[in-house]
Amino acid sequence: MNFKKFTSFFIGLALFAAANSAFALQPSNTTNLVGTWVNVNPTSGGIVKIVVSQNLFTGFTINTFGSCTPTPCNHGIISASRFSDNVSSTVAQGLSGQYNFGFSTMLVTAQRVYDIDGGNFLQLVTQTKFAAGDTRNDYSRTEMFRKQ
Repeated sequence: MNFKKFTSFFIGLALFAAANSAFALQPSNTTNLVGTWVNVNPTSGGIVKIVVSQNLFTGFTINTFGSCTPTPCNHGIISASRFSDNVSSTVAQGLSGQYNFGFSTMLVTAQRVYDIDGGNFLQLVTQTKFAAGDTRNDYSRTEMFRKQ
């Protein structure tokens, strides 16, 4: 191997290592979020249930269910990101994911919250944006969930 090829090889290897070692970490402990969460207001008209999962094959996912009759509408399973309360914590306290229904997109964000009596809740915020040409207004909704 000549010097030019040798140098190029090691510069490429160094750039590859630098690019692949500088990546963001999501919190690894998802115990606070994983499970089935049910809306504290069953007549909300919005999201009635959210299932948060973490496994080796699908990664971290959410599956929301909308208020439909006679049974809740399954919005489907999507990948989600998880977040901690600070840069040093490995404990996930929040999540974010986005659905694309074609006629609209729905950003789903959630954060663990605790009431004064120690109750554990998941505060879910959904922001729905309709596709171009749709005459409906984009909207945001905030709802509270309790682990089932």
